[in-house]
Amino acid sequence: MAIDPSTAPRRRSPLVVVLSVMRLIAVNLIVCGVLLELVCLFYINVTNWPASKPTYRLNYTPFWADINPAFGTWHPQNGHFFHKSGCYSVEYITNSYGARDIERTLHSSLPRTVVLGDSFVEGYGLPANDRLSNVLERDTGVEHLNFGTGGTFGPLQYALLYKTMAAAFDHDMVLVGVLPDNDFHDMSLSWGKAHDPSRYRPYYADDFSIVYQSRFQPDAGRKFWDHFKALLRAYLASYHVGDYIHGRLYSRVSIPYSGYNDYTDVDLTRLEKALQDIKNTADAHGARMAVFLIPRANDFERLHQAGTNRLGPVMERWGHDVGIPVKDLMPDMQARSSGDYTPYFHSCDGHWSAQGNAIAAEILEAWLGAKSPRD
Repeated sequence: MAIDPSTAPRRRSPLVVVLSVMRLIAVNLIVCGVLLELVCLFYINVTNWPASKPTYRLNYTPFWADINPAFGTWHPQNGHFFHKSGCYSVEYITNSYGARDIERTLHSSLPRTVVLGDSFVEGYGLPANDRLSNVLERDTGVEHLNFGTGGTFGPLQYALLYKTMAAAFDHDMVLVGVLPDNDFHDMSLSWGKAHDPSRYRPYYADDFSIVYQSRFQPDAGRKFWDHFKALLRAYLASYHVGDYIHGRLYSRVSIPYSGYNDYTDVDLTRLEKALQDIKNTADAHGARMAVFLIPRANDFERLHQAGTNRLGPVMERWGHDVGIPVKDLMPDMQARSSGDYTPYFHSCDGHWSAQGNAIAAEILEAWLGAKSPRD
């Protein structure tokens, strides 16, 4: 029997077939993406999630970016940022020169302290009123100008920030917080090349001259891809999960590192060099200087397991010899902990909690009050 051509099924053109397949793939990708986002959203909200979360507030300008030609990482001026994680949701506000602090005048006839350090000093994950410098200011009545910043920041950068920015503010004291956990790595060029090769930042070369890795870009953090990542960061839980997994894989840390115990002689020499540079700038401005060491959970754990604390006594002796008072916070924080140091830290990451800041302030107030920093 002959087939009527008008009733036979029409053969689709190759283009129609390709478009149909592409549409099917796109629909499946969208469905998978939505399911992945829902799973990630559920996971980060029912667990003690140890990293950042979406804020659902879009801010194209990042809080930390390599925007300063002298020391790299800094904050935008007059900024307002939101930071949400598994155990906190805070707002960061910067002043006219980019510090996470209230506005300060350049000149003052009253005693003032410049505070230098990294994310611990900056008050990572905390309202400003709960962090160390604010507690010290409230308890002593002396202004404490906070120049701390996170975003991978070490003692060499403290020295450069102090010299090029903070020293312009009248002050009679500079207080430096050293975090052995990563401050040694933050001055090592070889570490930077292996772990942060694209970052613009200063390091000490083998001869202790200052070298910069990568090329300074004044618009760092404000390019198209940065804006796209800001959009993902603001609204997608899956972005934060992926970023956390990538960071864990890229860190390549096979054993718990304790900066108090696992440093090398070169690490120590770099630290002493940076602190001496800060002292030179302080001396030129007629300011005293004091340093405190900040322990992290790994350092407490090593102390509990092996009873070791190499760095504290070494730095305190060195400070006595060169006229830079050094206070290791670990022994006093350990003594006040009743055997449990965990309340000193956020439950979802390794930074100080409000309690950790309060205990550190209590220790430093007693130390600075009982001992002249020139002794």
